[in-house]
Amino acid sequence: MRTHDVPRTDARNPRTILVIESDGYCRFFFDEVLRQGDLSIVIAADTVSGSRMLGERDFDAVMVNLPTFSQSQLASVSILAQGNCRVPVIAVSERFEVDFAVEVIRSGAFDYLTKPFNNIARLESSLREAFAKRDRAREAAHLNQEEVQSHGLMGSSKPLRELLEVINQIASLNVSVLITGESGTGKELVARAIHVRSNRSSGPFFAVNCGALPEGLVESMLFGHEKGAFTGAVTASPGFLEKSRGGTLFLDEVGELSPKAQVTLLRFLEEREFLRVGGTKTLHSDARIIASTNRDLEREVAEHRFRADVHFRLNVVHLKVPPLRKRKDDIINLARYFMKKFSLSNAVPVRTLSPEAARVLERYDWPGNVRELENLMEGLMAILPSSTQTISDRDIFAYSDKIRRFAGESGSEQSISSLANLTHREAVEQFETTYLRAVLDAHDGNVTRAAKAADIHPVTFHRKLRKLKAVRLGRGDIHRG
Repeated sequence: MRTHDVPRTDARNPRTILVIESDGYCRFFFDEVLRQGDLSIVIAADTVSGSRMLGERDFDAVMVNLPTFSQSQLASVSILAQGNCRVPVIAVSERFEVDFAVEVIRSGAFDYLTKPFNNIARLESSLREAFAKRDRAREAAHLNQEEVQSHGLMGSSKPLRELLEVINQIASLNVSVLITGESGTGKELVARAIHVRSNRSSGPFFAVNCGALPEGLVESMLFGHEKGAFTGAVTASPGFLEKSRGGTLFLDEVGELSPKAQVTLLRFLEEREFLRVGGTKTLHSDARIIASTNRDLEREVAEHRFRADVHFRLNVVHLKVPPLRKRKDDIINLARYFMKKFSLSNAVPVRTLSPEAARVLERYDWPGNVRELENLMEGLMAILPSSTQTISDRDIFAYSDKIRRFAGESGSEQSISSLANLTHREAVEQFETTYLRAVLDAHDGNVTRAAKAADIHPVTFHRKLRKLKAVRLGRGDIHRG
């Protein structure tokens, strides 16, 4: 096996394989036949000791020898695969039967090889794929750790740093918090970050979308109900306020609450007590209330659509989540994070952004905020051919008409302001390029119709396109009439 055949996470450290066998065949093969200097082999005599070693140190793969076909042998594969699911298990046996191989794979093995190892390429291929899977698992774990540590609030821009500073400051305080911001900015992530950093972190966290609650069941869902309180209430049921004792209740889109529900919520905010629907016993809860809205609650109060006293009680601490267009420094890192996350979870190739694509993302105003960026990157990763290693600006424009139109409009404004820096010929070519794009877009890429509308012969139109490289030919974005 050649050294470059084995991918590494760190070139300074050798790959380490745990070999579980009693006859020494695999160890002999690695040492005497492969003579691979960058492989470190650790031997375990049985599954019990092998499982213990897996818990004590990091391995790149496990190779287990199955001397017989038995349920205990299959169970050993299952134990190894489930006990440390991130380390691929390669099973080895002298049995060639397909049924046996299928049972081994069903038990959790990553691959199944037969002895003797006459096909060296097959063994090398199995190891490479196992190491690649282990690397993806490591990257996914690292990515998840980053997300856990940041509570999903990824980025290092000044607006986000300032928000995190306030979160750290108020997390341990037993005060209500009102979070405002546009849709898709991550208001629930802020609420969860407050909960995790508070002394309530070991308690429950419930998120309730007030706008999604059925109008007739809002009070029952929040405050609970007694048996027979209404048709269908066959048993008593606690509400979210009771379930959230010792923890946090996040009321998303709190501006959607009905006036009646607001009155009941006000009593709890003032007295920390409430009644179940149909009940007479006063109940108490120490749940911390965090609310959010993308509405202007002050305007809602002024126009008598939201109670001023409820707003006052909720708005003890007011956090404003910045929109993504105010976090320009985070856009590219977020895009790369979403690409890597999608790549690891779907086992598709990792891709990069071209400089032109990065500029498009940074200039776009992101009305859908972080959620829109995540959806864009996932969509691009899903539909691009596996051979595409770099996402270009044209890929983005082909996927999103909205971003393409925005880039065209902002690009036109920018080009007008910079015309003085161009020669007359460059300015004419720039205008002609923009014009040809616009005419083509207006006629859905149909060159014949576009040429007719522009009063240009189709052959001439084609020649101008090729000369100016206004569009890419042969990609399906231009067709003849």
